[in-house]
Amino acid sequence: MKEEKETVYDEAIETAKDIEVVENVMIQTATTQLSFSSLMFGLERGDYVIPDFQRMYHWTEEQAEQLAISLVRGMPIPPIYGYRNAEQQVVILDGQQRVLSLYFYYIGKFLGKKRNAFIDVRKANDGSIKFRDYLESCDLKEKKYQMESEGKNGKTQIIDITYQNISDRVKRKIDFSPITLVEINVDSKEYKERTLHKIFANLNIGGTPLSSQELRNGIYGCKFYEMLYDINDNSKKWRILYNNKITEVNKESKDVETLLRMCAFDYYIKGTDNQFELTGYKGKISTLLDSFSERAREFSDNQIEGYRLKLLEFIDSIEKVSGKNKGVALASFFVAWNRLKEKPFITREKYDAIVGSDAYKETNNSGTSARSEIEKRIRCVYEQLSQNG
Repeated sequence: MKEEKETVYDEAIETAKDIEVVENVMIQTATTQLSFSSLMFGLERGDYVIPDFQRMYHWTEEQAEQLAISLVRGMPIPPIYGYRNAEQQVVILDGQQRVLSLYFYYIGKFLGKKRNAFIDVRKANDGSIKFRDYLESCDLKEKKYQMESEGKNGKTQIIDITYQNISDRVKRKIDFSPITLVEINVDSKEYKERTLHKIFANLNIGGTPLSSQELRNGIYGCKFYEMLYDINDNSKKWRILYNNKITEVNKESKDVETLLRMCAFDYYIKGTDNQFELTGYKGKISTLLDSFSERAREFSDNQIEGYRLKLLEFIDSIEKVSGKNKGVALASFFVAWNRLKEKPFITREKYDAIVGSDAYKETNNSGTSARSEIEKRIRCVYEQLSQNG
């Protein structure tokens, strides 16, 4: 059986390959030299925003300190890439970790947790709280930034370079240090998100890549996605169902992707009873999720509320389950269950019996992502839920 799970790096390569390039779409870039102080001020004022996908801060304290040392020594900082949204804010596509690290240096703080620090930047982006005030609430600790320097006597000494502690002369030098912003402009409103996704996917190949869903979170953020986030963050039953960890979201946003897949399958699967057809499918789940995300940006409040109720009703009607390819199975169960007239409660025993049946296992023979396998899998779940209902 083909394993659906890939490493994040392999997934980044595949995502960059999969996204279609639309002909006759003009892409222009404008390069601006920002000063360190203007970037910091712009972050606090909301001129520059970090997309919603930036949930985890991945850099170590040492990495952040080395970036600060580069800034102080006048070494070049890699460019930041972004685009303007409807509010004329610059959304930072590439360089979020560097920007956050520079800001931590600016305020003389760092995150208290050593690993998987949780940063929900949506709260800082929606205007309900100032950027600095939000970060201050994220379990920050005071940090002294230091670097080694060789004195005239040839001896190495440790110098305090914490922004608040340096002299005005050095501070002015840092304040005016240039940081390159590459602003991307796409002339097509219809294909803007798709084009930005392609650009972002290509940028994502280097460094520490993001998952496909983290990319979607940054490009397709909308009210529908906010609904998915809300369920993912606040539904204890969903957290138990997904990974039995109430307070810990997936660092690669795979939990949000599972909810998205459930809704996308529900949207694109047509037919009644046990006759199911997956429409709009081009052979890749990632492409299907991208297309659905584009459509979801236009959903009305009533449509979004409808999906929210469907998801919550299903989550309330299934026990905690386990096993390989659980995300694939949950999407199939969600679609099949919603098409039943009488919706049964899905016990763990019932779930295990269905996914362990020969009929279900046969749907994985040629890989979990083939159209025919997806349709057969949903049909199999539907028929067995009908019999066991």
